[in-house]
Amino acid sequence: MKALTFILATAALVAGSAAHAQQSTTFKPYVGVGVASAANRDTDSRHADAKIFGGVDLTDNLGVEAGYVNFSSRDRQYSEAYTGIPGGVKTTTKGYGAYVAAKYTVPITDRFSAYGKLGLAHSQRKWSNNIGYSAADNDNDVYAGVGAQYKLNDTLSLVGEYENYGKRKDFGARAGVWSAGLKVGF
Repeated sequence: MKALTFILATAALVAGSAAHAQQSTTFKPYVGVGVASAANRDTDSRHADAKIFGGVDLTDNLGVEAGYVNFSSRDRQYSEAYTGIPGGVKTTTKGYGAYVAAKYTVPITDRFSAYGKLGLAHSQRKWSNNIGYSAADNDNDVYAGVGAQYKLNDTLSLVGEYENYGKRKDFGARAGVWSAGLKVGF
């Protein structure tokens, strides 16, 4: 329920910003898709996960952005010799991160720019095993990101960034995420 409330609040903030920004001549909405990679604390590995994002550039420098990263299911098998349990133990972790943030962009050249984002994140991680134990971690925390953007043309841009979804996670995907994607402006 907290996640739904957070997502609805995020949508309301972005919609409110967009409605206010329509009075400005620099109002530029965008959407994007990407691939995110976070190390998993339980499997000690990295995997590619899906990311979607969207926002509004209110001016050439200031904007608002919201996004979602799905940290898909990861499994780890512990052998019977390691656990002492017949058949061993299989653990599964999964989760997601969502954010809304203010975005400040600094142009470097006419096609290349750097940016920073600061806002709020909601994260969820779930852990379970095949012998009946499970745990969940939901939190709201500070979100921060830094990145770079390269304009391919007037509507398409390549983006790459490092994002942090708050405090250290006890299991599942770590809070620090690398991502790359394609942004489409309108």
